[in-house]
Amino acid sequence: MKNIRDNHCHLEEIYRAGRLDTELQAAREAGVTGWLSSALCREEMEWHMQQNIAGMTWCAGIHPYYDKSSEQDWDFLVELAGSRKIAAIGEIGFDKRNDKWEWQKKILLMQLELAREFELPVIFHVVKSYNELYKLLKDNFPKVRGFLHGFNSSMDVFEAFNSFDLGYSLNARLPHDKVVQAIIMRGYWEIETDAPYAKPANFDGEYNILANLLKVTGKIENIMGKKIWK
Repeated sequence: MKNIRDNHCHLEEIYRAGRLDTELQAAREAGVTGWLSSALCREEMEWHMQQNIAGMTWCAGIHPYYDKSSEQDWDFLVELAGSRKIAAIGEIGFDKRNDKWEWQKKILLMQLELAREFELPVIFHVVKSYNELYKLLKDNFPKVRGFLHGFNSSMDVFEAFNSFDLGYSLNARLPHDKVVQAIIMRGYWEIETDAPYAKPANFDGEYNILANLLKVTGKIENIMGKKIWK
């Protein structure tokens, strides 16, 4: 297996923990050659701007729940979008763990407008709020494009979001097998680790690692009953 891409991870967080070089080497040895890394605050955005990591692209956004994300980063995010330094706006979205719902809605609409202005895709973070996101997009941004990161919802939600130009990014926390099969058959999907988050259930480590992308490929191939990656 070679030349697979991690569609969502947090390389700056792994760097802060002192593990980045080791994890990148292990992932490359396993056949991973690309990473879409997410920056969620100005500190993380500035770190990504200074890197020259082979195979890395990155996105930036104001997160609905991450404690370091702040509306104070808005002007810098606009600058990044306008200068084409980022591959996407994200991760952005709704998270029911944050009770500041009106703020979440406001900052999401602002970022969706920014993505539309600069013709950038978006990476969505959604926790227990797919219905709310669906309604907001249907009413305001029906032509949105990008990915639902870490998708693990129901068949009904999958079918509803197919009305948009959105793909599904799958990590070790997969939805029901029938949903996985429908996503793969539709053909617009990616795989991710979300490292250092989304640790696989059968992994004994303290945190998720970049090389665990192969655990995602293995799970998907078991569900599909055939080889997808060679």
